[in-house]
Amino acid sequence: MNLLLILAAFALPAGWYFWRDHKINTPSLQWPSMKGVLGLQYEADPPRLGGAWNGRKVAIESAEGGVTVTAWLNAETSLRVECGPKDLVTKRAGMVVPDALEPAVTAFRDRLLARCSDKNAGPIVFDATMQQRLAELPAVDFVGEQYRVVWRVPVVRDLNETEALLGALCAIADGLESFPKSGAMPNAQAKRS
Repeated sequence: MNLLLILAAFALPAGWYFWRDHKINTPSLQWPSMKGVLGLQYEADPPRLGGAWNGRKVAIESAEGGVTVTAWLNAETSLRVECGPKDLVTKRAGMVVPDALEPAVTAFRDRLLARCSDKNAGPIVFDATMQQRLAELPAVDFVGEQYRVVWRVPVVRDLNETEALLGALCAIADGLESFPKSGAMPNAQAKRS
């Protein structure tokens, strides 16, 4: 009887821990509980969250090797931006990264590398506030061009991290929309006049 009680004392907490870990790391179990707070719709097969978040169309989808978080732009941008760990961005760009942004924030400079197809637009899209926001996130790896910004992360399981990620993603999308492809004066410049 004592042996049974001892086994139960260890098995129940261990079982609860493994179930909780499994639930948190499985999108089909975790994301339905996040949909209400984020205000997104959940689709089960394959696991996906989508809809409007703070007025911008977004999607969170399972992908090979992690999760893809996408924000769509309202108009095509003339820019191509990329940000992520230094080694990954450098590897994708080749040996030389000619369009790298000169970071203003030390935490950003130590960990991340940002590229922008227009050297003059880079400091506007990646201003010091944005650099600080990105430096505080646990996983940063995105490319923004044409009509969307696509961010790859290992997992989406924590509500606070997901909201911070969506906030940064939408802010990057806002920055890209300041430079429309139409050839018109960039909105960021027009607002400064």
